[in-house]
Amino acid sequence: MFSRNEIASRRGSVSAGWRSRGRVSRQTLRFLISLALTLPTLALVAGVSAPDASAVAPGQQLQINISSNAQGGTGTTTMGEPEIAQNPLNRDNLFIDWNTFRYPASNLTPVPNPCGGMTSMDRGVTWRPATVPLSSCADGIAAFGPDGTLYAGGIVVTSTTVILPNPTCPPNSIRFGGVCLVVHGYDAIVRSTDSGQTWSAPVKIMGSTVSPPGPFPFAPGSGNPSDTFDRPWLAIDQSTGTIYATGHNIVDHESFVTASTDGGQAFRTIYAADSPAYPSNGLPGGTLTAANGVLAVAYTAASAPGTTCPCVIFETSTDNGATFTRHVVPTVNAAGIPRPFVAADPTGRGRFALTIFDATGTRNQVYTTSDSGQSWQGPTDVGEAPPNQQFKPWLSFSPSGQLALVWRTYHGTPGTAPYDVWAAVGRVLGAHGASFSAPVRVSSVAASYPPLNPGGGGDDFSFVLADNQYVHIGWGDSRNGRTETWYGRISLPTFKASG
Repeated sequence: MFSRNEIASRRGSVSAGWRSRGRVSRQTLRFLISLALTLPTLALVAGVSAPDASAVAPGQQLQINISSNAQGGTGTTTMGEPEIAQNPLNRDNLFIDWNTFRYPASNLTPVPNPCGGMTSMDRGVTWRPATVPLSSCADGIAAFGPDGTLYAGGIVVTSTTVILPNPTCPPNSIRFGGVCLVVHGYDAIVRSTDSGQTWSAPVKIMGSTVSPPGPFPFAPGSGNPSDTFDRPWLAIDQSTGTIYATGHNIVDHESFVTASTDGGQAFRTIYAADSPAYPSNGLPGGTLTAANGVLAVAYTAASAPGTTCPCVIFETSTDNGATFTRHVVPTVNAAGIPRPFVAADPTGRGRFALTIFDATGTRNQVYTTSDSGQSWQGPTDVGEAPPNQQFKPWLSFSPSGQLALVWRTYHGTPGTAPYDVWAAVGRVLGAHGASFSAPVRVSSVAASYPPLNPGGGGDDFSFVLADNQYVHIGWGDSRNGRTETWYGRISLPTFKASG
């Protein structure tokens, strides 16, 4: 979980690894406590569609409330940070999942359908339930493989122990609210060949080294993998079918990566994404992508040879993370703590893009490389006018090499002011970097997060993907008084050249 408005500092000791302090989201911890004390039940959600869906013209902008959990502002859940997946064998087939928290977080009543799950067979016009069958699920992940198999999942927490500090917290615990928490769990996926109507048994990816849920095949001497399951991500190389996954140590948010080469039936050795020479900075982050046989990870480093940090590290691997080639991205006028989101272009080996915010926080900066990070172009600044504080971005490439970027913008004080959602599309122009369209507003209503959930806890990012006709966007929207999962679709011709 890594909304910049949700990070709470934690100072303590770590029994192994390269750092001795880290940070963890308060909302993550509340979620972990609630999961340890309750066992959520799964429930189906009624199908949803756009108003008068049959009348939606191909070029018309579409918005759909997927989760509909606000209940007139009196609902007891927040649902955000959706991920959207598109079937490469049938572009009309979409899947969306999300993250569910109780509102307020002190409410420990069981959460139904915690990792969501809805599917569409008409490219987003109508949706039907496709519940992800994982109990105690959070931080939902989803992706289609090249054969049309859907992979979805998230975090499964198995136990939380509360310890009184005496006078400090024990190793591998987290200080929160005057107590020490020891949290164990794992990341898991389930597979479906019918877009979520039936699912396989869960397959564990990585997690706590205690048994259960461990053991997991962490590489010896590689980082601090004791409770590695926070904020998983999933990426599938459509050219090879290799499934890549990353998770983060709950204590210090170090990133770890692993791969499956047998269609998600099992995952191989787990490696730390950082290294002693390029250590992560102890803040949440670390996104991954893959294409053309190359895995790429971007994260924020605390230090790097010959560079002033915090800084952005971009790294690639052709052996499933066993070894990485690392590069410091030469940022210009970037945020003091730049948190990168990375994407791989499937049309060109070695071509990647990443986005961070600029020093003012009012513009996305997009950097591109065509040689796997040896040289970089940009930044290309992207944002609407007038400039305001941006947050929760995402960046992706379409199958044809179209860049798609989404972000949210506060109109006033970050965390409490109304916000709306924007998107832009672009192309990589080689040595000239990327060029983007004028931004298009996605959400028709600007709204504030609920007072007991400033900044949108449990809603840490937005999501975007593009195909040959549309840009598909997912976001957490609070226009109805609670954060709900919304889906938007905008036709590509809507995005005009910037003036």
